[in-house]
Amino acid sequence: MRIGRRAALAGLMGLPALAQAQDTAAALRDLARRATIYLFPVYEMYRARWRATVDETNPQRQRLNRFRHMPTLADPTTRDVTTPNADTLYSSAWLDLSLEPLFLTVPPVGDLYYSYAFIDLFTDNFLVVSPRLKGNGLVTHMIVGPKWNGDAPGDVTLVRAPTTSAWLLGRILVDGPGELDRVRILQNRVLLETPDMRNERRILETGELMRFRTQAPPEPVADWPAPQPDVPFDLFDIGMRALGESPLPERDRPLLEALAPLKLKPGRRFDQRAFSDVERRAILAGIEQGHADIRAAAGRGRTIDGWTYGERHLGNFGDDYLYRAATALTGLGALTPGEAVYVSCAVDAERRPLSGAQRYTLTFPADRLPPARAFWSLSAYEVTPEGRAFFVDNPIARYSIGDHTSDLMPGADGSLTIYIQRERPQGEGVANWLPAPGGSMRLVLRAYQPDEAMMDGRYRVPAVRRNSSP
Repeated sequence: MRIGRRAALAGLMGLPALAQAQDTAAALRDLARRATIYLFPVYEMYRARWRATVDETNPQRQRLNRFRHMPTLADPTTRDVTTPNADTLYSSAWLDLSLEPLFLTVPPVGDLYYSYAFIDLFTDNFLVVSPRLKGNGLVTHMIVGPKWNGDAPGDVTLVRAPTTSAWLLGRILVDGPGELDRVRILQNRVLLETPDMRNERRILETGELMRFRTQAPPEPVADWPAPQPDVPFDLFDIGMRALGESPLPERDRPLLEALAPLKLKPGRRFDQRAFSDVERRAILAGIEQGHADIRAAAGRGRTIDGWTYGERHLGNFGDDYLYRAATALTGLGALTPGEAVYVSCAVDAERRPLSGAQRYTLTFPADRLPPARAFWSLSAYEVTPEGRAFFVDNPIARYSIGDHTSDLMPGADGSLTIYIQRERPQGEGVANWLPAPGGSMRLVLRAYQPDEAMMDGRYRVPAVRRNSSP
């Protein structure tokens, strides 16, 4: 009897400890979920930067602080960034602003649309250079890191980057197949220079020596570890490493303090050994749930007639961490609404998921085309299981259709019908054909330099309708 009583007493005493352990595991799971949502955009930026500047298997590997100009429009081989557009030639540069400034000079590009977006480590656009803001004349900006002190020359505009690492993503419209060579020339006229390079050019052009003393920045990429997206805790390791490179935004300090039980510290690896097996399993479950929440939030916004309109704080997300993460998954590098509006669709008029196995039409009534001062286009993407979107091969190598598509045929009443399907349409419909992928599909309508009606959602994109006839 005495042994039985002792066992019963021990069991009763263990209940609070068990409950406490369960509470701890539940708390760690929720914190890991929140940490995953917060760190995912940082991880995606690091992964894109590593692929561009470190990965020795990348045939297009580039140096830091140097442009890589894409000489062709995006196509099915474009896989570095999700949901690319097929309307502009891209120019990409990954910036390290830890030691010295960089100068971006954009010469006139005529009547073509262009933009050069500076994106910080957290995926916010902290500067977009485009005709909308600065006209179409010669523009020079001096970009400095958060720790840089000094004055800018009088002939440039000083811009302070919030983070030491930044991504510069340029776009120039290719207004028809015959414009490719012209746009390539324009790409190469845009200058991204260190002070030494700018000094040398100014001396050659004018004999003037700028008052800068500088040292060449090192290539601090040799010890950057390769991202391992299939390893759950890699999100914490890479995220903390990346956060250790730059000052933490004031808006994020309360969140990092709340995540303290996970022992996440910028600049340090995540210490798995600090947790028991039960706690590690809870953290892993939280990471998995965080990724699920991000996928579920993809395409968040107001949905009308199957089309989802982005939020007004797209591209400058503030403390909306879930929207920031979902955008990093589905549209890393998205511009702010003042520069471009993205409207996406994954269902038809009857709320049935879009599939390349079906045939669809999208009809714009006369005088109701998307209101964009620069241009608009429609693209069709294959959607991967994790929620990313890419182009797929098609017989006419057409990956977008829009107001710069030269052979579009309006209807007799002035309307425009676009045929979205895998097979070639019959008759004259082929001129308005947007080839579709074979499986799960997402449509994205882009309007560059949109009118206010496009930005605030007063303009409604017509519903996509399934067509039963061939």
